[in-house]
Amino acid sequence: MSDYYNSTEEQQFNEAKNWFKQNGTPILLVIALVSGASFGWNYWQNHQMEVSQATSAQYQQVMETYLQDPTKNAPLIDKFIDDNSGSYAVLAELEQARQNVLQNKFTEAESGLQKALSGTDDPTLQNIIRFRLASVQYQLGQYDTAIATLGNVQDKTWELRKQILVGDILSKKGDIDAARSAYEQAKANENASEQDRVLLDLRLNNL
Repeated sequence: MSDYYNSTEEQQFNEAKNWFKQNGTPILLVIALVSGASFGWNYWQNHQMEVSQATSAQYQQVMETYLQDPTKNAPLIDKFIDDNSGSYAVLAELEQARQNVLQNKFTEAESGLQKALSGTDDPTLQNIIRFRLASVQYQLGQYDTAIATLGNVQDKTWELRKQILVGDILSKKGDIDAARSAYEQAKANENASEQDRVLLDLRLNNL
């Protein structure tokens, strides 16, 4: 399963987390400064900034504690997700799903990823969530559903990973010709590294 939590995905996920951590509050501040709105609007914005700062601090604290022992501290992150909405809750759900995958709890991971997907409209996060969701659905034997989920990952950055995972899914389904085609497309992808091509050759030889 770790094959599908690749460096590209983890980098985008970590960049998203860092972006929210570093820029979330300043962006709210800029909005407040340039809005020129009424006192009521400014008061509301100030309140939102305070909430964002408090949520960010709480998120960092909860994640540090949770990752020390994900099994023991699962109720802690559950409560954070239940008590919050928006980006920080989604990031917490992603981390919780990752921990569930590491423990082979794929049903729980799928449920968490579905919830995370419904909690964001950010395209970068949506692509990360959908790819992870498709990987989990593959592990659960939901092959057609996994392929449909991958079809909603639109960013071309994901094309190589999608082709490989589609090939794996089709191979499991027994559709050898289609799997071979997917692997060959991945191998021809301009973004495929030499290591990618070696691993793809192994997959092709095992069909």
